Amino acid sequence: MSLVLAVDLGGTSLRAGLLDPSGALLALRARPHRTAEEADADSWWRDLRALLADLPKRDVAGVALGGFTRSQVLLDAAGRPVRPAQCFPDGRATAEAEELAGLLNPGWTAITPYHPLARLLWVRRHDPAAFARARHLLQPKDYLAFCLTGRIATDTVANAWARDRAGHPAPQVLAAAGLDPALLPGMLPPEAPLGLCTLPGLEGVPVFCGSMDSWMASLGAGAGRPGEAYLISGTTDVAGVLAAVPESRPGRVTLPWGTGPEGAELYHTGGPSSAGAACADWAAETLGLPDAAAVVALAETARPGSAAPFFLPALMGERAPHWRPEARGAFLGLDRAHGAADLARAVLEGVAMADRALLEGLEIARLVLTGGGARSDFWCRLRAEVLGRPLHRAATPEPGLLGAAVLAFAALGEFPSRAAAQAALCRTDATFPGSPGGADARYALFKRAQAACMGLMS
Repeated sequence: MSLVLAVDLGGTSLRAGLLDPSGALLALRARPHRTAEEADADSWWRDLRALLADLPKRDVAGVALGGFTRSQVLLDAAGRPVRPAQCFPDGRATAEAEELAGLLNPGWTAITPYHPLARLLWVRRHDPAAFARARHLLQPKDYLAFCLTGRIATDTVANAWARDRAGHPAPQVLAAAGLDPALLPGMLPPEAPLGLCTLPGLEGVPVFCGSMDSWMASLGAGAGRPGEAYLISGTTDVAGVLAAVPESRPGRVTLPWGTGPEGAELYHTGGPSSAGAACADWAAETLGLPDAAAVVALAETARPGSAAPFFLPALMGERAPHWRPEARGAFLGLDRAHGAADLARAVLEGVAMADRALLEGLEIARLVLTGGGARSDFWCRLRAEVLGRPLHRAATPEPGLLGAAVLAFAALGEFPSRAAAQAALCRTDATFPGSPGGADARYALFKRAQAACMGLMS
């Protein structure tokens, strides 16, 4: 029986697993890490080697990788990192983004402090010695793929910022910013074979290009047709809706998303929040609880109502749909009667409110919830209430790994298409109903509070 080795570099852990053609996860290894503004890319490679050394390698027919995006690794001519990787929480390139905003046509991706070009200009300004040695710009998972195969390349989805509206590479965006277009390596579709693995025990096994974590997890959630949407409850939540034509919405990112079941191009509108399970982790530390699961259990004992406090979940600034790295979190509406349970519930509700903001105004036929935060029935019900629509929970607790298996098994010919692989491997295990309009008044208050607090911080 052929197996796929799937790798998911997430915001809080690196995970590697073996999956069979039924989608069953036969073995899983993980190593935790903390992702701040910067990280040591070589530590990811050391962790991956350690994980793979502890996994059986017999019958592995393919390797596929995914990883967090809005992050970048700069390599020298020999393939060594020239400085720490810039990761998704890094919003320091505000001045550079403002300079570029009036200079460039942003194409698929708006110019923000998180944009690759703004970050490159920040490195050139603040770390000129490292910038002078830089020859390659990679996503985090691309660096791991390079370490496995020796080939420097990246994928078309995660790098849509460097593609034109016809889908062709557009290196002129780097030149327009005064950067060398050669920094960006060749772009491949996610399902393309990148090369053969050179790691002992996996020699000669094909490694597929893969893509960013949200693309891989949406694949593993089963979202692959127009009108289908996904919500990944991870370290920071990510959501998006698929459509047959591009549908731009303020503050959201519209990207080409590969092909759908009939071979037509799909487009994605959505984006990454800065709110998610990291907020529950923070609440656990602050309230003296052992972990995020204890926060959820405590929140379930609180009494909801119009007098419940609000939590603004901008502990790491705001990404989509506001793109305000200077934003900060807050509790509002506290009184003497509120206790730890009310604060815990407010944190979970605040994340759900941020999820609603990600999806606001988008046409959705079906919404699948997946990721670590989806394991809690209570948090799923709370999200469904805030969103005012049914949530279908993906059965897999590892959507990124399952998405990698979908991609690799389809590329290996185990299934006739990616859609067929999704249909066979991706399942849901529960549906949580939501009442349309039930949370509208509270969401309106949340948005007013959010706008007022961001105004104070400007």
